[in-house]
Amino acid sequence: MTMRDGGGAGRRIRVERGIYRQPNGKYAVCFMLDGKPRFRTVGYDLESARGQRRMFVDAARWGVIAAAPRLRFDTVVEWWVGRFAHKVASGQRRERTLELHRYHLDRHLLPLLGPRLIRQITTADVAELLDGVRERGCSEKTVAGALATLASVMGFAVRNGWIADNPVTRLERHERPHPSGRQQRVLGREEIARLLAACLPAYRALIATALYTGMRMSELLGLIWDDVDCGRGAVHVRAQLSRARSDAPARRVAPKTPSSLRQIPLAPQLAAILRERRSAATWGAAGDWVFGTRNGTPLSQRNVQRSALTRAARNAGLDHEGSTLRFHDLRHTFASHLIIDLQLDVVQVSRILGHASVSTTLDIYTHLFDEARHSADVRARMAHSAFAGLLMPDDERTVILLPPATQHYASQGLSARERAATRWAT
Repeated sequence: MTMRDGGGAGRRIRVERGIYRQPNGKYAVCFMLDGKPRFRTVGYDLESARGQRRMFVDAARWGVIAAAPRLRFDTVVEWWVGRFAHKVASGQRRERTLELHRYHLDRHLLPLLGPRLIRQITTADVAELLDGVRERGCSEKTVAGALATLASVMGFAVRNGWIADNPVTRLERHERPHPSGRQQRVLGREEIARLLAACLPAYRALIATALYTGMRMSELLGLIWDDVDCGRGAVHVRAQLSRARSDAPARRVAPKTPSSLRQIPLAPQLAAILRERRSAATWGAAGDWVFGTRNGTPLSQRNVQRSALTRAARNAGLDHEGSTLRFHDLRHTFASHLIIDLQLDVVQVSRILGHASVSTTLDIYTHLFDEARHSADVRARMAHSAFAGLLMPDDERTVILLPPATQHYASQGLSARERAATRWAT
């Protein structure tokens, strides 16, 4: 008995119920979906074809069968990226997020999965892909980013009925990436001085501005001179710089969150550096980049990290045990200054750093706030201790610093040394 499917794809020879051999030797299985016969090519093995048919029959019965059996992964990616780009244009999503998704798609996902039928991508394929990313020397954070992009694309396919299940959700715990948060690094004053001294002259103002404003790199590179008010001592964060692509140059885009729109106090010393930079710059108009190239174009983030910071940190001897200084460490250093040195409260720090919420600031810098409170408490208690009182003149020590018990000894006319010895003996 022979049968032709509705699409006229050629004659199939019936082997047994619901299983047919095609002219190319592969088996095709038949099952009913929405009252109509559907065919799926499954391979050359008969036993495997039987199992595949049972799976399709069950999937059709429960309404979880893929609606687009010939749909490729790269086609779904194209539709998904277009949908995400529309959200970026409407302000629902950030352009930087789309840039990160594009990076993982181009670098990790499309080279391996692009031509594959999306319904054939299994959980084992996903685990193999993640192992491959690791084997190329990428960090667990990068692996996690690639997985997040893949999960979003596959979820998009599930929502549209193109596949029945998202294979990412079936990963075992040990197969998933486990990025470890890198310890925050805060530079000390002597280290800051060494870093600035080691900077190339072209980048010294940029590094100084990062250290003394805590701006994110994209915000710093997105600055134009109209954002800098040296007279009033403020930097206005109004945009950030997008990453350049082959089809789009770098440009100013909306910042990370609405809270990123902010005004940062400008230290007079830094204002003087920026004022001098503008007066000597070829590109010093209001709309020109504060930190641009000789041609007036914006600097790239990769070049800034490598040429400006990594090189200076290496020359200054700031690399520890193979760990290089990151640009974000400069932001942590500024936050430490606000909390430890200036003792600003969490709301002030959150506004200056441009965090989405105060809870974000606390999540990142709880240890610094605790350290600041602890240090202040210790200083206050030491200032009123008999031990610290020994450093003061007798009259000031007995009246201001010494506790009542020690003042009793002073009233008896004992010398400072005698009072101290008597106090410690008791």
